[in-house]
Amino acid sequence: MKIVYVIQNTWYAGGQTRVLVNKANYWVERGHDVYVITTDQAALPPYYPIDKRVHMIDLGISYLIFDQQPFLKKLLVLPKLFLRCRNRMQKVINEIQPDIVVSMFGKDIYVLPFVRTKAVKVLEAHGARYTWIYSRPGLRGVIQNSIDLWLARKFDQLVVLTHEDLPNWDLPHVVCIPNGNTFSPKESASLDAKVVIASGRYGVQKNFESLVEAWAIVHASHPDWRLKICGQELEKLDPTINRLNLQDSIDRIEASDMQKEYMESSISVVSSVHEGFSLALAEAASCGVPNVSYACPCGPRDIIVDGETGFLVERVGDHQQLAERINRLIEDEDLRKSMGRKAKERSVLFSVDSVMQRWTELFSSLIARKKKH
Repeated sequence: MKIVYVIQNTWYAGGQTRVLVNKANYWVERGHDVYVITTDQAALPPYYPIDKRVHMIDLGISYLIFDQQPFLKKLLVLPKLFLRCRNRMQKVINEIQPDIVVSMFGKDIYVLPFVRTKAVKVLEAHGARYTWIYSRPGLRGVIQNSIDLWLARKFDQLVVLTHEDLPNWDLPHVVCIPNGNTFSPKESASLDAKVVIASGRYGVQKNFESLVEAWAIVHASHPDWRLKICGQELEKLDPTINRLNLQDSIDRIEASDMQKEYMESSISVVSSVHEGFSLALAEAASCGVPNVSYACPCGPRDIIVDGETGFLVERVGDHQQLAERINRLIEDEDLRKSMGRKAKERSVLFSVDSVMQRWTELFSSLIARKKKH
């Protein structure tokens, strides 16, 4: 198969970028011809290692320059950029003649529906429908979400990450395929280290302030345990950490080897207000680390079996309950290790082989259906 992925750039350190690189590497290792088309690569190297056999093509659109501009200015400029992108995209697609074109649901959603091709067009929603509604308040958000749905109908297939998210899309051609784990070690974490781990880039979505509030309660009962947060821009947590006098019990790092970090931890925590899937939960489970998470939409319910592989805290922001669940796992070693074993067993659902087999079957069926028409 000739497979094209379209994404804004590959230099951004985030889950979507990591998932794309994993898929591209998987396909080329199995003999497929893979292209990654970017709009804003700006000659920067990919953040995650990508196979040299993957063809990288940048259209040089530079959307990022205008993302921070006032709304009215963007209204004037973006149509010109979309037209430029569409023309350059059409030329590249004509040259490649792919079987599959996959949008990562960036600004290319405003372009790809109008690119002429015999290829199957697939749209990957890496944020849950709730995420878009949550982050786009008011009338402008309603209009933008309606436009997105209208454009999504022009793709041959929409793929979402969780079963919880499926009912949120009023579309006839939607299926669920989760993200695959970046790693699936044969061994499991010992769960003896006195370390609780969290990960992600600082932002409203990750809700790390709530985690720090919970940690103040945990630290009062278990001062010999540490919280490690792996991510970017975590210095923005300083005011909360300093207010609660937790400087000596919280480590913040930008980790390059998350498998190592999970293997050296005993409990994983996600405090997000919303998720598209949560690689953090799935990857912790693959290392045999039990998870404690707010039951935010959408993702944790698909990954955690409450009371078996970890704990779900029903009310997002209830840091008292979050702390109580963390404390229970700290204090009950048998429960912690039992949950870790069951989390590891369940993680096979999100293994690369399991997930990519589903993608292979989907691509094959879509191509066959396209040829019939």
